[in-house]
Amino acid sequence: MKKLPIWMVTVLLLLGIITTYVGWIDRHEVGYIPFALGIIWILFAFAAAPRVFADD
Repeated sequence: MKKLPIWMVTVLLLLGIITTYVGWIDRHEVGYIPFALGIIWILFAFAAAPRVFADD
């Protein structure tokens, strides 16, 4: 597998953080699904992070 661009992992991590924050603030109106999706996106970003520094 090839290297991943660092901007992809950074954007995924930021998207997860923002979604988690907004999901927690609005949990009484929309439920816990946005919060859970934010956590999942953060976990995907951490799982993809080692591929940024991988050798081809």
